[in-house]
Amino acid sequence: MQKSTHKIHVLPENLINKIAAGEVIDRPASVIKELIENSIDAGAGQINLIIKGGGTTLIQVVDDGLGMSEEDAILSLQRHATSKINSYADLERIRTLGFRGEALASIAAVARVEMRTVQRGEVEGTAIFIEGGVVQKVTGSGGNPGTSIAVKNLFFNTPARRKFLRAESTEYRSILTMLNRFTLAFPRIGFKLVHDDEEVFNHPPASHPDRIADVLGAKVRHNLVEIDDKSALMTITGYIGNYDIMRKTRNDQYLFLNSRYINDRALSYAVTSAFGESLPKGHFPLFLIFLEIDPERVDVNVHPTKNEVKFADSRLVYDLVRSAVKRALRTDNIIPEIHQFYPPHWGDAGLKTGSAGILDELQRQTQMEFGPETDSESTEASLIPSAPAAAAPVSRDTMPIWQLQNKYILSQIKSGLVVIDQHVAHERILYERAKKNFSLNDGASQQLLFPHTIELSSQDYAIFQEINPFLEKIGFLIKLFGGRTVVIEGVPTGMRIGSEDKILLEILDQYKEYATTEADLRERVAKSFACRSAIMAGDRLTVEAMHALIDQLFATENPYFCPHGRPVMITISVDELDRRFDRK
Repeated sequence: MQKSTHKIHVLPENLINKIAAGEVIDRPASVIKELIENSIDAGAGQINLIIKGGGTTLIQVVDDGLGMSEEDAILSLQRHATSKINSYADLERIRTLGFRGEALASIAAVARVEMRTVQRGEVEGTAIFIEGGVVQKVTGSGGNPGTSIAVKNLFFNTPARRKFLRAESTEYRSILTMLNRFTLAFPRIGFKLVHDDEEVFNHPPASHPDRIADVLGAKVRHNLVEIDDKSALMTITGYIGNYDIMRKTRNDQYLFLNSRYINDRALSYAVTSAFGESLPKGHFPLFLIFLEIDPERVDVNVHPTKNEVKFADSRLVYDLVRSAVKRALRTDNIIPEIHQFYPPHWGDAGLKTGSAGILDELQRQTQMEFGPETDSESTEASLIPSAPAAAAPVSRDTMPIWQLQNKYILSQIKSGLVVIDQHVAHERILYERAKKNFSLNDGASQQLLFPHTIELSSQDYAIFQEINPFLEKIGFLIKLFGGRTVVIEGVPTGMRIGSEDKILLEILDQYKEYATTEADLRERVAKSFACRSAIMAGDRLTVEAMHALIDQLFATENPYFCPHGRPVMITISVDELDRRFDRK
């Protein structure tokens, strides 16, 4: 018999299925993903997952969905067999999680599979047994309505692929990660996990915040800021964690598109960048964000696992997500229960509508009650202007306030105790004031009784010439005296008197330090000024100065973080104190 000379030939169907399985099924977690997506698409209200050996020995997904007829059950095991699409037009408006028609065929090609399914309203259904992609038996089966699919000995017939599986514990962690995405995306569905005959969790249907507490912990539940933003293009909802639950990794960041978990580095960055300078270095925000958009404006068919998508308006989507998060971060809830800082009878006006009035009053002040630099332990210097009595909504006596170690301001709130770092609080005030003055060019100055003359180094003098126009907008009055010598004749209202030359040099040093991390010149000047001009740890404040500091702080746009991302305040709840003192 003459040997064929053809180099190209059609692969057998069984081998095609195994190759397809390699694109979709690479580990137990990917099997679970495909099966749970099918259960959700089938209208399941309860999904139970049973695994053994990290999913390599057994994966069983049981749901109470619609179930299938015998004919549909057999068809579902064939490649490209699906109930989700009928035409190319359907492919452009995908609303289901699964649609490729490859999952069951790919899974069955590399495992031993038992499918049992009963349609709703029926008492008898179908059982199908498959091994390595070949149907071994089809028979009748009883049971509850819904579908159960058991996958045994994954990759039993592809030893090379099985060899690349990780340790059971690693595969199990991957499964938990996958399950978290589903349980958080679909709180209306109950989920139960049993691993090696032990129940790991059993989450009943719940509200979204309660499901978040079930999955991520009760502490997270009480430290969330809600997002609810609608536009002509899409709806953006979800939650962002406040400062108390910042993470050192990106593990607890969940982004969903039309209820489908997606990986999108650009959109994840949009969320992170919305925090701006308030995000501490090395920390990442926790978030669960849900995007609802017309399916025709997004392609979910760009990757076999469907985790990556392509937007028709990617730049606009980025901007909308970033803007929605920024608006959410302006709420008082970014710091837990901070809306209770002022006495209840102040009402919302004390922090919101009233803030503008307080700020206007403070801007009209032109004199600070500073004294010369002295021993901070023996002198009470009023480093913050006292707010006019007319601006105060209530008597100062209604809000007890203390200074701790000449660096922290303490006050009682409804839930416990709030602690404010006086330096970073003043830093935030000065930073926002400087940014505003750059735009309005109305920085108030206070004339020095005795001007200060400073000779700068060549480098410092060059930097001074670069930033002096911005220093003038803040309120500095500095004149050239010849050579590299300058004379400070006035400083911004709110800056300490008596150390002007030192502060100017520190501003120049800080500006140089920021050169490697901050490209925007105005940002560098504002941050340098705020950092070096603010009151310091060790400065003793009068009660009136502390109250005035708080008034000005809550008149800023972001009173919860300094320009470098450090927290301005923390809260300690009564519950936490009770726990520390072992009170029942």
